[in-house]
Amino acid sequence: MGSLFFPTSFYLPLLAVCSLSRGAADLPSARTEAGPLFHHLALTLSLGDRVEAIGPFVWTETTPTLTGWGVSPFVSFRREIGVERTQIEFLYPLVTHDRYGDQVRWQAFQLLSWGGGPGSDETTAHRFTVFPVYFRQNSTDSAQSYQALLPFYGTLKNRLFRDEIHFLAFPLWMQTRKRDVITDNYLVPFVHKRRDGANGWQLWPVYGQETRVPLSRTNTLTDLPEIVPGHEKRFLAWPFLLSEIQGIGSANPTTNRAALPLFATTRSPNQDNTTVLWPFFTKTVNREKQFEEWGAPWPFIGWANGEGKSARRFWPLYGRASNTNVASLFVLWPAYSRKDLITENLERKNTRGLLYLWSDVSERDRQSGAEYRRRSLWPLAYHWRDREGRERLQLLAGAEGAFPHNEGIQRAWSPIWSLYRSEKNPKADAASQSLLWNLWRWESQSGKTQSSFFFGFVKSERTADGRAWGWLWRKPTLKKTVIHPKP
Repeated sequence: MGSLFFPTSFYLPLLAVCSLSRGAADLPSARTEAGPLFHHLALTLSLGDRVEAIGPFVWTETTPTLTGWGVSPFVSFRREIGVERTQIEFLYPLVTHDRYGDQVRWQAFQLLSWGGGPGSDETTAHRFTVFPVYFRQNSTDSAQSYQALLPFYGTLKNRLFRDEIHFLAFPLWMQTRKRDVITDNYLVPFVHKRRDGANGWQLWPVYGQETRVPLSRTNTLTDLPEIVPGHEKRFLAWPFLLSEIQGIGSANPTTNRAALPLFATTRSPNQDNTTVLWPFFTKTVNREKQFEEWGAPWPFIGWANGEGKSARRFWPLYGRASNTNVASLFVLWPAYSRKDLITENLERKNTRGLLYLWSDVSERDRQSGAEYRRRSLWPLAYHWRDREGRERLQLLAGAEGAFPHNEGIQRAWSPIWSLYRSEKNPKADAASQSLLWNLWRWESQSGKTQSSFFFGFVKSERTADGRAWGWLWRKPTLKKTVIHPKP
């Protein structure tokens, strides 16, 4: 019986090719060159072998550290050797499975997920979620078990940015705890009362108040006492009348007052900010970083002067800003923007055109001099070069520029839309090029070059001894010239 989406007759040829591919990968000497139907090749950027079959769809890969196979974009499998990690992806990112040691997680459509395993505290927990309706966790520690069915009744622990959540007939009643603060909510988010770590209540948006006194506690990392700052907050007819004091008991208590849209002020030992007819006219005096900044109207026109910051902004036409470590520039935003970062160990330049349509990122290690570069022109081209000098050029590139470190996209989707790819590995003295999924392929390693064209119908091999051609799938053989000694 076939699956829900495809009949069995669809899978059998693919499974057969996978089986043949894996067998070929185990035999480095058995190199078959018939791309794009079937091509067994040596990896250029690392040690290992790869088989690509049926154009861009079926592949296997084996290196000293991992094994993998896939039927792009439907399914891919990857197992890391030595670290006990396995990944399975179906139409990435719709359905994924990740196992790391005894920890397991499945997710489907980012709404349905289940997983778990042993934790660092010698307990075992398993979660099941149908977001945002049903949440459940079963743990060997009964205090960590919970179950919730929204909107009827339930308990959540260490979920949704809270340590504990209890609710009944949501939004009629909900109680949350974050560290030492407990909040009782009625008709969420209109009425709540806070207690224990902080005290206050609100009838939103009419009126609300809250206070927290500073307290001393021991830092668990340093075993030294530290101050947890307090605060005082009030609002009337939110968001028009606001008053709050943050950081009470700290070295930089901050007072905020606002009667919007007439004015808003911030006062602290480190910085003062005044806004009139918010958000149009602003002035900031930063004593900590030693600069003054104006906006009139903010954020469209602004300028800053001082040791800590220099800026000119006429958004969206032109803008620049700089401080000790960072410099930024834009022209006709988002047509062109650039941001440079300089630290003791790193120089980084990030240039973009039309957000992610064109991007150029370069990094240089100021200690070793090693450089990294990544360039993208969506959806035409993507190129990167790492600090070891290895580089890759790909034409076309549907998502690599926006998600350069996403391995799931590289496994599931890159083989399909990469019509041309070129790779170089200077340390291994290796290079390769491939057009139309190995319809034409050229590779070079240690002074020996090989090429294959049109399902392997034409082959070429070149060494220091000369060039040889192979036709009709025959291996190229260089004829040696025998020189007979003179009598």
